[in-house]
Amino acid sequence: MKIIDNLFSLSLALALILLLVIFNVYAADQSICNPGANVVLHNNGLLKSCQLKDDYDANNIRCKNGGSVSFYSNGKLESCILSAEATIAESKCRADGLISFYIDGKLKSCLKQDN
Repeated sequence: MKIIDNLFSLSLALALILLLVIFNVYAADQSICNPGANVVLHNNGLLKSCQLKDDYDANNIRCKNGGSVSFYSNGKLESCILSAEATIAESKCRADGLISFYIDGKLKSCLKQDN
């Protein structure tokens, strides 16, 4: 019985470590920010907002270099300026416009393309 308890504890610890590693792989860090730009961090140390030095891909969209980008405290994209047109959930969003997402990754708003 003690062996089973130890194996369970070990597997639980490994699962937790794996989740933390996966989470950190997808969280953006300060290296995406323009040098010298104002960088804001969440209390947990993850990037909250900054000005992008290069285009940045997230949520199957491309955020524009030089534009502002913001993230939720869990590392998911909150908003940015689109570098290229994007279609999300049947909404066609215009390049150079602000796009924002809910914390679950669903589209919140964007600047619609002119039809």
